[in-house]
Amino acid sequence: MIMRPSVFCLISSVTWAVLGGGLISCASYTTETAAMREAYIRGNYDLALESLEKSGLKDRSQDRLLWRLEAATILDRKGEFDKSRLLWFEADRIADQLLTLSISKSATSLIVSESSGDYDGEDYEKVAIHAMLAHQYIGLGQLDEARVEARKLNTKLDEINQKYNPDGKYKYKEDAHARYISALIYEARGELDHAIVDYEKARKLYEGEFSGYIQGPLPRGLIKGLYRCLVLRGRQDRVQLIESQYGPKSSVGIDFDRIGELRTNGEVVVVHELGRVAAKYSREEMLTVSDQLVRFSSPQVRPNPITNLGTGILVNQTDFFTAENTVYMDAIAQDSLENSRSRLLAKQMTRLLAKGQINYQAKKQFGPLGGLAANVLTLATETADTRSWTTLPQAFFITRARLSPGQHQIVVRTNGRSSEIKTVQVKRGQISILRAIDG
Repeated sequence: MIMRPSVFCLISSVTWAVLGGGLISCASYTTETAAMREAYIRGNYDLALESLEKSGLKDRSQDRLLWRLEAATILDRKGEFDKSRLLWFEADRIADQLLTLSISKSATSLIVSESSGDYDGEDYEKVAIHAMLAHQYIGLGQLDEARVEARKLNTKLDEINQKYNPDGKYKYKEDAHARYISALIYEARGELDHAIVDYEKARKLYEGEFSGYIQGPLPRGLIKGLYRCLVLRGRQDRVQLIESQYGPKSSVGIDFDRIGELRTNGEVVVVHELGRVAAKYSREEMLTVSDQLVRFSSPQVRPNPITNLGTGILVNQTDFFTAENTVYMDAIAQDSLENSRSRLLAKQMTRLLAKGQINYQAKKQFGPLGGLAANVLTLATETADTRSWTTLPQAFFITRARLSPGQHQIVVRTNGRSSEIKTVQVKRGQISILRAIDG
């Protein structure tokens, strides 16, 4: 068959426009950054940064948010906290800017594919920036700054829900882990009334819709912290309510410390970060509409089981205090993606209608072969956006060890990895909050 010049020109011009603009990618984002993730998982953070640079992510304006999220996390693991924090601040600012952009400004994603436009971050990623900042500040002993970030997390989540979830159907409306962190910091600072407020909010969240975002029961350490604050503030009526609802005689069966010990003992608390959040993958469906082949490509998230080989605090080589799961990011990631499905579908339908018109006009002007060429190209560009913050931890845990005043030897274990033996000075009534990662 001899191809007519006009058809050849159509195929050539469209093909080079698409390929030259980098709008057809031979590999998904997950594949493109596989080397970076492999090095990151092994703890080779220098190689992870090098691989991230080689991926070209930094040089693509549409991926400016994603590059900062990934690079900041790697730098955080390297201990380069100032550089890491600066990138997270920049990522937060970019996410805010992209959140305010109208859908009409994302012209490329409307014409070509979702993966060709600006990556504005999943809803959970925008708020997770503040969780990671809060944890970093905790590790640096800057509790006031950590509390500010915990507050910002729920403020950002509220903004997102007001914009995209006005009917309140989305379960992720407030983050219990952030409330728990805030309560812990208030308690450590001796601001017990504020701590009680946040403990109560966290408790209600964990017993409500947020229960689907953790693996395991309501964190008992949270109830013990609330109980201690109520006792020290003399809220006897609330103390009795907590005892009846969660105490040894209840179905929960928490064995609360004696009141004297609540006043004299101190506490070591560790916030742990485990694993990597589940990556997106693409689900493809092909349908025939009239004489055109239509491709539906949608991003999916499949939660992975939490691999926890042992997380907690070993005290004096004898007593092990087990960590409790406070956030399961895979579940939030899946729910967040499903919540944005209607927005994605609306854009996809607009795009497919536009591509259908391109195919129709190509067939009308250049005949069946021209229509076929256009259909092939529009199919090739209809790819799901599998970009995501792949270095974000999969789960957060909190360990609480209430100890008598004096020196104690502790070993922090996070997913089976142990820190060196440390000697800590536990002071009467004081709480020390630490951070640990499994890298």
